[in-house]
Amino acid sequence: MSNKASNSLHELIKSLNKSEKRYFKVFSSRHTIGEENSYIKLFDFLDKMDEYDEEDVFAKFKGQALLNKFSITKARLYANILKSLDTFHSTSSIDAQIFRSIHSAEILYNKGLYKQSEKILHSAEKQARKHENYNLLLEIKEKQKKLIENDLYTEVKATEITKMFDEEKEVVDEIARHHQLWNIKSLLFQEINKNGKVRDEEDTLKLHDLVEQVKEIDINKAGTKNKYLFHHIQSAYYFSVNDLSLSHYHLAAITDLFEENAVMMKSQPNLYFSSLTNFIYISTKLKKYDLAQENLSKLKALSNPGKNIDLDIKYFSSTYSLELSLLAEKGDFKAALDLVPQIEEGYRLYEGHISSLRKAYIDFQVGVIYLSLGDYNQALSWMNKILNEAKIDQKKDIFCFAQLINLILHFELNNSRFLPYAITSTKRYLKNRNRIYKFEEIFLKLITQISKTTNVFDIQEKLEPIEAELAKLKKDPKEQIVFEYFDFHNWVKSKLKQKSFAELKQEELRVA
Repeated sequence: MSNKASNSLHELIKSLNKSEKRYFKVFSSRHTIGEENSYIKLFDFLDKMDEYDEEDVFAKFKGQALLNKFSITKARLYANILKSLDTFHSTSSIDAQIFRSIHSAEILYNKGLYKQSEKILHSAEKQARKHENYNLLLEIKEKQKKLIENDLYTEVKATEITKMFDEEKEVVDEIARHHQLWNIKSLLFQEINKNGKVRDEEDTLKLHDLVEQVKEIDINKAGTKNKYLFHHIQSAYYFSVNDLSLSHYHLAAITDLFEENAVMMKSQPNLYFSSLTNFIYISTKLKKYDLAQENLSKLKALSNPGKNIDLDIKYFSSTYSLELSLLAEKGDFKAALDLVPQIEEGYRLYEGHISSLRKAYIDFQVGVIYLSLGDYNQALSWMNKILNEAKIDQKKDIFCFAQLINLILHFELNNSRFLPYAITSTKRYLKNRNRIYKFEEIFLKLITQISKTTNVFDIQEKLEPIEAELAKLKKDPKEQIVFEYFDFHNWVKSKLKQKSFAELKQEELRVA
């Protein structure tokens, strides 16, 4: 018996939460699905399995009837779990409630109870409009037309038919807008996720041509959900082409949309959360610190610990990452350091649940905080967490910049015996990565040169031309992502002026 048999049933069972599993047991007790409900025994056995192995199943239930035509047994159990989930979640989703109302209206229609059917459809229509579910609204309109036809048009006026036509056209137009916006958004994000921020004119033009299609859509006539899609597309596009001001403008429009629409806020909390985190991040980068802090407080207020572990992890990682970024941008490194014990407690609490990539972004920020304060050993310890984590895709920018910070730390710690090997290893890594920034070439040239001398004056002589090159790169939109991770230019300046990174950061903020 192969343990590679279909594991869909096992995956479904393992995806259930405690409440869903409990409800399935109750549901099954009311709807017996096998002799002595042996399906429950199979359910419990599969639930205890970490990895699905059909040989173990056959060994456990050897000689029992449920193994006869086992593929059918699995299909029936799978179908009944879905039925129990449908019943369990029937009132938790507005869409599900509207759909059930439509189905009820259809049953009443088939029984000849037309007035009752009409009443339910009218109520469903109000809910569908309120929640902007235009696909279900279109289905409601179709059933309302059947009621008119059933009365042979004797109970309807010409003006009412015209009104229904106009309303249905509005619904169709809104659905068409949604399809067009969704298509543009999906193609845009496919490009962004494949290539990251734009690196050249060809990438910029490709994204520009996609987003230009949005101009064909009359967004003023659109509903809230389509307006969200419109601003979501624009904010992502402008972020990708490094126009943070325009990206910020569209993110502000999105947060306003949510905060002015209680229905959308309740039904789409994840979209609000994502938009708010992006808004805070870009507010920070644009030095709108008060606005960033104000919205960070809003984000923290959304947290509801203990309700859902995945949601708890999302709030934990996002809020601490944003707060670390905000404090670092403000040069308040000591306040950022005060967050470290809370972060370590979060790691302990969510151990085994928080992803390596989420941790890597926080680890990187903590490492940069320690670097900025001159505690290079602690900084190295946090960067090594990233570099030693096998589950992180080494093609990710976070891994790349951890490598570069690693070189800075070994230089600061005077690890002269180790540094040449680290430089060689990093060069090899960047070559294989095949996605090199101009900055990386300049930085590797610098670190190679200064690693070969301990004379302060010789180091400064090599730093001066590099500082000028980095100052230019810092203004290059195609290279700005580098300095979002760490201000390498400021670090070089701190070496030239023989001041700490934190001290120089405070000076710059006072001048600004």
